[in-house]
Order: sequence, then structure tokens, then C-alpha cells
Amino acid sequence: MISITCAKCSRRFTPTNEELQVVLAASEGQKHVLLQCPHCGKANKVAPERLKQAVRFAPAAAEPKTDADGVDTPA
Repeated sequence: MISITCAKCSRRFTPTNEELQVVLAASEGQKHVLLQCPHCGKANKVAPERLKQAVRFAPAAAEPKTDADGVDTPA
């Protein structure tokens, strides 16, 4: 997870791992990527290396538990 502080409204936001992976896939060879603040809408510059590091250290997504019959059980 990565916490980004908006340059305009100074509020912090945390993009999801899925958002980070989509942005990284589209940012090959660029010096900066733009992440939009969900509070004010301003695009913030972030280095792709910082995002790669955040994705690398992100916890793995938990798989839903299933019982013997193959039915999902609540966590």
C-alpha cells in the first residue's frame, strides 16, 4: 500500500492494488505517472519506481474459503 498526499488539497489517499497495476502497465518508459486525487480531482505526479515498490510489498489478496462441497463460506 502507498499513501499519496495531494499537491492541491493536501489530503492523503491510497489507490488500490488493482489501480496501481493498471497505471503501471500503461506507464512503461515514462518518468512519472498521474494519479487522480479522489477528493479534489487533481492529477498528482508519482514516480513509477515508487508504485512498483508499493505493489511488490502489498499483501496478497485473500482467496475465498470453500467447504468440502465447494460452497463459499463466510470469513
